[in-house]
Amino acid sequence: MRIHIYISVTVLIVFQKSASEAVSLPSPTNVSIHCDSYGVEVRWKYPDLSQGVQFQVEVKDDYNIRNSNITQKLRLNISSLMFTTQYNRYFVAVTAVRGGEESKPTLSDSFSYNILSTTNIKCFLDFPEIKLSPKDGKLHVQFANPLQLYRNSPALRDLTDNLKYCIETEEENNDTCKTCEMTHNTCEMSIEFSKHRGEYCISLTGEIGLRSFNDERSCFEGDIRSYPSVTEYVYPVLGVVLTLLFITGIIMLLVSKYNATIKKKASNIFPDSLKISLLPSPPPYSPDKEHVDSNVRVEPKMPPEEQHLKEICDNKTEYPDTKDPESSDSEAKNPYGGNDLVEDEPYNQSEGYDCPHAPRQEMSPGDMVDGYGPKLLLDV
Repeated sequence: MRIHIYISVTVLIVFQKSASEAVSLPSPTNVSIHCDSYGVEVRWKYPDLSQGVQFQVEVKDDYNIRNSNITQKLRLNISSLMFTTQYNRYFVAVTAVRGGEESKPTLSDSFSYNILSTTNIKCFLDFPEIKLSPKDGKLHVQFANPLQLYRNSPALRDLTDNLKYCIETEEENNDTCKTCEMTHNTCEMSIEFSKHRGEYCISLTGEIGLRSFNDERSCFEGDIRSYPSVTEYVYPVLGVVLTLLFITGIIMLLVSKYNATIKKKASNIFPDSLKISLLPSPPPYSPDKEHVDSNVRVEPKMPPEEQHLKEICDNKTEYPDTKDPESSDSEAKNPYGGNDLVEDEPYNQSEGYDCPHAPRQEMSPGDMVDGYGPKLLLDV
């Protein structure tokens, strides 16, 4: 009988133990670390969240200093739980909690921002956006100062070291390093290339104390060679022109002043009787045009023999009272004069006009005055 009692108690204990193990909380899985310039985040997975399970996240370092926090999510930023990130390395343990029950903790890999630390995960910083541009025949590299950009990050608080960065190019022996202090808003450097390239690429590395940056590669496409601007030629030429104009103005002013002085001295040297010669001469006298009578009779020029006949005729006409006595008697008898209508003898044209006509002379266009009449012949 006692044997049966012992067997029953043993079976009951085993059953209760198996039942308690069946209802215990499972542990989180796939705990991972994600770190960058702004902090560290822990992520994990859990099979069932429907029963109000919470998670306790505990951060500890090599000196066994622990800090923890509780969340219902499957991730947590643990930057505020870290300290002296430049030297320490860390571990994270995630435990599922429900009421008074706790699961077994799940550990993460070790991680650190210290580049010299022997850890599974190395946390690196990232450079801000890099701007490349040509400047004075060189490639100008510029980016925001990480010391100011990340100084409020919980994982990088208490930054005291300066940024040291280096730029590497595709050319040999062309690596350049420089220091950027906290007081600078931007970090910048100009890189010179030995020959022209269609594409200029650089590789940027740096560190703040023992914190290291991820390598950043950037390229610029274009021409970085320096060409003189138009103003470099315009301003010198304009300066020379203005200088020449200024000198010319001064010379003209001095010449005019010198001429005035000479005239003043000359007027004091010469007597008053000779000063009139210094006055400007009056304009040349222009006599009035000779008045020409518009009723002048213009006669054509005659040959000498015709001129002689004309004089004979003129002499006869000067004595009209010299007449034949017979003709005067007949005119006295007939008060009306002779009957010119009765002709006893044929009319002789030569008897009625005793001066023969001068032969008609043709006039050439050259003898005309302005095309309206013969030239006036004046014998001097």
